[in-house]
Amino acid sequence: MNALNSTPLAARGLPLQMRYLAPLVMLILLALVYLSTLQTIPNGADHYLMADVGETQVVLNVWGTLHATGYPLYVMTGSLLVDMLTTLGVPPVIAPALVSLLWGLVALAMLYMLMLHLTRRALLSAAVMGVYGLTRMVWIHNSIAEIYTFGLVLTILLLMLALWRGEIRGRIYWLAWIGGIGLAHHRATLTMIPALLYAVWPQLTYRPRRLPRVIALSLFLGLLGLLQYLYLPLRANAGALWVYGEPGTLAGLWDQFMGTEASRYIGLPASLLGNFFEVSAVLVNDLTLPGLAFGVVGLLLAIGTPRHRRAALTLLLNALAAYLFHVFFYSDVLVALILPVTLSLAFGWLYLGDWLLIRAVRRGEQWAQGWRYGAATVVSISVLLALLAGVLFAQNHPFIMRLTRDPTGLESIVQARQAPPGSALMIAWGARHFAVGFARDVQGDLPAVTLIDHKADFAPWIVSRRLVTPAYTFYEHPLTWWEAHYSEGPLFLSAAAPGLVNISAEPYQWIDPPVFCDELRRADARPTMADCTGALAAGALLACDAQTITLAVDWVALSQPEQDLSVFVHLLDSGGGMIAQADQSAPVYGWYPLTRWHVGEVVRDLYTLPHLPQAHTLRYGLYYQQPSGEFENVYEAGLAVNCVEL
Repeated sequence: MNALNSTPLAARGLPLQMRYLAPLVMLILLALVYLSTLQTIPNGADHYLMADVGETQVVLNVWGTLHATGYPLYVMTGSLLVDMLTTLGVPPVIAPALVSLLWGLVALAMLYMLMLHLTRRALLSAAVMGVYGLTRMVWIHNSIAEIYTFGLVLTILLLMLALWRGEIRGRIYWLAWIGGIGLAHHRATLTMIPALLYAVWPQLTYRPRRLPRVIALSLFLGLLGLLQYLYLPLRANAGALWVYGEPGTLAGLWDQFMGTEASRYIGLPASLLGNFFEVSAVLVNDLTLPGLAFGVVGLLLAIGTPRHRRAALTLLLNALAAYLFHVFFYSDVLVALILPVTLSLAFGWLYLGDWLLIRAVRRGEQWAQGWRYGAATVVSISVLLALLAGVLFAQNHPFIMRLTRDPTGLESIVQARQAPPGSALMIAWGARHFAVGFARDVQGDLPAVTLIDHKADFAPWIVSRRLVTPAYTFYEHPLTWWEAHYSEGPLFLSAAAPGLVNISAEPYQWIDPPVFCDELRRADARPTMADCTGALAAGALLACDAQTITLAVDWVALSQPEQDLSVFVHLLDSGGGMIAQADQSAPVYGWYPLTRWHVGEVVRDLYTLPHLPQAHTLRYGLYYQQPSGEFENVYEAGLAVNCVEL
């Protein structure tokens, strides 16, 4: 070992400042990479990695509470950091992502310290830390508002306490306390227990007579970590703007603590083989297949090296416990179970590099020009790490940019601003709901609109004709779903604003068909149907702005429709050529077929087209497709494009 320690390949041969300069440069480079993909807008992506980001953006700005299991320590520290950042002028939408970045850089710095401690190889440790920082799970969670970089800090801290060589006074008790904090943060910390117990087993059982006392005190310290849950009822009872569930009640707090709503994911998966392939595919996407293989090989080689065996077995147990639990007992992709696996395999890269360098030194002692072998080994390791870093960057940068720059959140806010004043806007819980919630609770927007989700009591809003929802809601929650939640009678749909649907217990308007037909005849406006039956437009109006033309049509059922009809809306130039269209499979954005209408019911509908300079006439009407495939117009009307204010 003396020869190894004296070689320039070992950290002890490097100047002291290099041990700090190398990781510092790497952390700065990683920070620049993360900042290039940092989320700077309200989240709109619905990818599973982004599912809770919008909620976190809101909660950290208003000292609220997150979804189960609450993550109270993260919320408290994150809210404090967001307050500090916004006080310094950082926009509220960016500050939560910067909190993740700060915790992520702390985690990577701690990772370097542990790698350096275990191998004494500063440059190799810094390089491996840098490559690990480019893996998908680490990179994206340094760029978005999420809980996982904070959890990574706790994970690495537990590994440092367990694997640090030399005496740490009260090591078991420190592990118990930090472990309790980690367990309160995320229950996935449970999978670390086998690895941590193995690492400290000799110290834990050194004095058997004291073992019961040690266990009792450790349990007490672990339970202290759960005191952070007092935050949830305190904030709920203080009237925080954004509170998930009902943590102000004992039953609600218990649901939050236990994460009851996630229980559907826990248990044997429907397809064990399918779950195995899904989890393994996530790991391959995160590390690449060669990176995954190098990590496994490195850990196995380290187990065969006496000075690395304890740490390598601990890390292997840490990875196996998380991986096996994920495959056998968790049927959704959980980042908190993926990160321990990738973290352990990153140590495998370190150990593989260390093993190659040791062989290089030993060969160098045997050969007259052994320094050439050592130099070739260093170059080979550098090339492999550089190639892996390049592949990770190339595949992850565009992927993360797509998620963090997804405009859906901004589009949802723009649409929500069109909701009628005094209405209740139902947006199902998810990315769009969070984006509008950010506008409401953080930016102070939408003061005249009540935001509700799909679990709300709709009845009062339906009765008062003030319930609106985006048209896309009906993909997941069709009209039959709404009627199942409102059993007092039929529901009626109409367009409330572009892209928004009003749901009420009464139609938009009623008319008396005979009276209406008489008025049409007196006005010499001849309906297409001579017997004055079926459906036609009772009125229409155009409105324009610089970008769009909006057609407002009041369809009316003069008799009970027996056939569902589609809508055509064509924008024509002066020569009659179609330059834009806004056809729908049915009125009200395709969700209100005519066979559901009642006699005399008026259905307000809106159609939006681009405001093109050559626009001359707008033609609209109702049609159906014959069995032969030909289209048959049932009703047709037109308007000159002379726009007025609605």
